[in-house]
Order: sequence, then C-alpha cells, then structure tokens
Amino acid sequence: MDLDFEKLGLKSGLEIHQQLDTGKLFCRCPSILRDDKPDAIVKRHLRAVASELGEFDKAAIEAQKKELEYFYEAYADTNCEIELDDEPPKPADEKALETVLKIALMCKAKIVDETVIMRKTVVDGSNTSGFQRTALIATGGKIKISNKEVGVQTIILEEDAARPMQKLEGKIIYRLDRLGIPLVEFATMPDLKTPEEAKECALKIGELLRRTCAVKRGLGTIRQDLNVSIANGARVEIKGVQELEMIDEYVRREALRQFNLLELKKEMLAKGISPKNFENETIELSGIFSGSQCKFLNGKKVFGLKLEKCKGILGKEIQPGRRFGTELASCVKAKTGLQGIIHSDELPNYGISAEEIGKVNEKLECAGEDCFAFVSGEEEKCFNAIQIVRERCAQALAGIPEETRNPLEGGNSEYSRPLPGAARMYPETDLDPIKISLKKLKKIGKELPLAVEQRLELYKKHGLGEKLANEMKLSNYACFFEELLKKSFNATTAAILLLENFTEMKRAGIPVENITNEMIVELLGAIKKGEIAKEVLLSVVAEWAKTPQKNLSLIMQKFRIEKFSEEKLRETVKKIIEKNIELVKEKKIAATSALMGDLMNELRGKASGTEISRILNEELKKVN
Repeated sequence: MDLDFEKLGLKSGLEIHQQLDTGKLFCRCPSILRDDKPDAIVKRHLRAVASELGEFDKAAIEAQKKELEYFYEAYADTNCEIELDDEPPKPADEKALETVLKIALMCKAKIVDETVIMRKTVVDGSNTSGFQRTALIATGGKIKISNKEVGVQTIILEEDAARPMQKLEGKIIYRLDRLGIPLVEFATMPDLKTPEEAKECALKIGELLRRTCAVKRGLGTIRQDLNVSIANGARVEIKGVQELEMIDEYVRREALRQFNLLELKKEMLAKGISPKNFENETIELSGIFSGSQCKFLNGKKVFGLKLEKCKGILGKEIQPGRRFGTELASCVKAKTGLQGIIHSDELPNYGISAEEIGKVNEKLECAGEDCFAFVSGEEEKCFNAIQIVRERCAQALAGIPEETRNPLEGGNSEYSRPLPGAARMYPETDLDPIKISLKKLKKIGKELPLAVEQRLELYKKHGLGEKLANEMKLSNYACFFEELLKKSFNATTAAILLLENFTEMKRAGIPVENITNEMIVELLGAIKKGEIAKEVLLSVVAEWAKTPQKNLSLIMQKFRIEKFSEEKLRETVKKIIEKNIELVKEKKIAATSALMGDLMNELRGKASGTEISRILNEELKKVN
C-alpha cells in the first residue's frame, strides 16, 4: 500500500547508540568481546525497585513478573568485580567523555556545566546491578540533511549492556564482555517526516560519529532506536535496529501498522463492538483436544475465550504477513512466555480438525459473527494470556498503544514491553558529578575532526588516490593520518600501511594491535630516510608486532637490512645487464621489465624500486 506520509502526519525521531573505541566506562577493563570458554558463571535474580520518588517503572515491573533467572559469564583477565556489581564504579573514562564532548561541539549542541551520573532501572537481566549508568552531556544542536536541519534532542554518555548469549526456558545467559563499553546515545527531535528522511538522517549521524576516529566498527557496535507516530496514533519505539539500510522500511511499516490499526478500530466500531464483547469467561477446552492430531495441544491444558462480533477481525493484516491475531500472540509471548495464541480466523490449521473447531464453537457458545482465541500451557499462564487478549482487543477500540517493539527481519516489528517512564531514573550515589569547564571545552574545540569534504581536499593536496582517499575519510585512522601528513610522510605509503597492510596482517593472525601510533611514526620515518625498503616493510612490522618490547633497530638487524650505496647499486645493475646483453641488444629499452624482475630479486631490501628503475634506465641508455 502506498501511503501519503504528509497526509498521515508521520513523525519520526532517532536514537543512535554507538559504542566508543575506548576502555570501559566505569572500570579499567578492556573493551573486547570474547569467544572462548568463560572462567566463571554467576547467577542472579533481579527485581524492580522504587525511584527516589517512590514510583515503580511499569517496564521493570513487567520484566520482574517473568521471574527469570540470569546467568553471567565472566573472564578472570578481562572482567572485574565492578561488572559483577561487587565493587563501586571508578570515575568515567576520560577518552570516552572527551569523544562525546567532541560530538556535541560538532553539532553545536549546548553542553551542560555539570553532569550527574544517573541510574536507569533495567530489570531484563542485561545488567548485573539492575540498572544502567547514564549521563546527560548536551541538549539542542542541529544535524543537516539534504532538505532541512534536524533538531538534536539529547546527547548522552552511558554504558552498554551485557551480551545475551542464550535464552532458555526460565533463564537467560549473558556474557559480561560487552557490559560497560561506553556508548554515545544521540537522540533527534521528531522532525523526520518521511521514511527516506529517517534513513538519510541516520546515515548523517553515523558519518558524524565516525569522523571522531573513536568509535567501534562491525556488527552490533551501532544500534538504532526509531520513534514513530502518525496523526491520531501514538509514539512507538522500535528498539535495536542494526541495519542502517533498513531504517526507512521499519518507519514505513510502523506507519502502515498504525494506519491499519486505526482502520480496524473504525471497522470494530461500525460492527457495534465494545469492550464488553471481550469480557466473556475463560473456558477450559482441554477435553476437546485430548486426542487431537495437533501435537502441541494433545494432552495439554487448553483455555479459550469467545470474542463477540469479532469474526474476521483477528485475521486482518496489520503489516505485510502479520495479522491482528499475530499482534495479540506477540503480546502473550512477551508477557507470559507462552508461544502465542490460536484463533478461529486462521483455522483450520496446525492439524486442528473441523470437528474440533465445531466443538470449540459449541463450548464457547459462539454465534455466526463471533470468533474465538485459545492458548495452551500452565493454567495460571493461560489465564494471564487470555486476560492479555481481552486487554489488547479493548485497546484496539481505544487507539494505538504506546509501547516498545522489537524489529523483525524484513521491516516488521513485534511487541516487546511498555514504554519506560521517568520513574526508572535516580542519581548514582557512588560517583561524584562531573564538572565540564569552559577551559576543557575550548581545548577540545581546537581539536575537532575535519569534515569529510575537508579531508578529501587535504588528501588530494598530498597526492592520495581516490580509492585510498574514500577508504580513509571515515576510517578510525583518519585523525592520526592527518598528523602523519603534517610530518610530511608519503601519503600513499602511510595509507596503504594503515588501510591495507594492517588489515591483511590482522587476517593472518598477526597482532597488529601491538603496533602503537608512535611505532608507526618510527617505521614511516625509517622508510623516509631510506633505512627500510618497502619490500621488507611487512616482515619488519610483523616481527615488531610479535615483539613490541624490542626497538626498531634490533628488528632491522634481524632482517639484515643493508642500504646499498649508489655506487654499489650501479655495479649490480651493470652485472645484470651484462648477463642479459643479448636480450638488451634485441629489445633495447623494452628489456626493462624483464631486467627489473631480476634486479628486484637481487636487491630486495637493499634499495627502493624507484631507485633501481632510475639507475637501470640510465645504464640501458649507455648500452643502446
């Protein structure tokens, strides 16, 4: 369906969560993810607590009702007691704070004079303490997209959650490697009026963040939350979209979902449906399915509900491939842990026979325009599930519910939990407020990253090719690369080393992360002075990466790198020409390519290719 988004009154805002490439925020553990077997596993039960005003957050209460157990995998050498909530937090990582201040200055946001670390209640098990630490850094500012300026609502520094590894019946297993990695949360105003604007804005924010050269890369390092509403609808948050290219589709399908729910409301009212139509008694249907061909009903407890005048309603499509009945099932699954519901608008199906359908209609006293829904599982959970169906159907008559939804593959979404409120926030008592001085901001303001256009212009000035320039412009090496250019190092040599050589060596298992910026400067300096030939550069780097405690001169000695004088180099060239004199006389200057191959084998590591080529051409002219 083609929607007129202006007529629908679409409004959308973004919350971008980007991991920073620094140490962890409130402890001094490294920010690395692990795939090996953990050293310890800790079990916890979490419960909601009241805010300082004595209020409970409804999302936390709903999470507590699930009564799940949480298990946390930890490592002796990369986790600490702070992550287990057994020790008070340390002051915020300085590099992470400075990076977020840079981001705020780059979009001309208003930075607070003093920020108070807050605790944000989170009872889904993703944090061992039951809360996430977060700090407001700035408000306001603008992001420029092609046709407008988009307002910045808030810029926040916070810690990432633990990584969910496995979800089992009654428990979730998390890993503590991700817990505490610094995140910048960048939230816009609801100024985005089309799906395309939302996507463009997300890409623009991503560019702004990458310009700092201090953000992590790869799957899972950036997550987008989309806030979407239409006129007469409600604000809905689609949480955790990871694919930037899909943002417009998620916005489009949420607008469609709200539009279809409003159309469904009209249809229900036209049929004379009211909340009373959903208030029928919960009836046990277990006996009907005692010998059923449906495996997940046979021998199980089954309870059903008559929905008066609702025939066809649960079968209405809300999003592509998702019916209103699917919406009800998602709520039941999220709130009770049951797999969902079965309703008459989708039957016969699942091995349920026409005879069984007839018996259910008879048992529930369904007339021609009625429909029914039923669930299977533990009795208490079934009664809770039926009540959820009643409430969600009644909600459809009232309008669109505000809620948080999970993204599904392809652009649809499903119910996750209620929208959290202010009741989940309270001050962190173990950390002092952070003062942000004008002096600090002035210093950071002098070090702001160049815009992409400025970088490309600078690279062009230094002779860097288009391919390498485009790879470098938003690389985490870009800021350091600009420092190398100031030192007059060769732009192409430096870019190839950082972007290509290091990547290839990392894939080969060489620990290039041991090569510091200072070591790179020393390497490039040796190349510039002619002390290292490019042909052996990678061997030197690989050896130094494995033994970073050694100095460069020792590494060079190991490879017996000897710089030939021009006189010695010319003697070698003459010998090769003499050895191949017949080829030289026959092909003359065209013999250069063949001779260069022999010379490179002979002189590798002792002279540069450029120098060898120059002398070879000079000597060939003498012969011819």
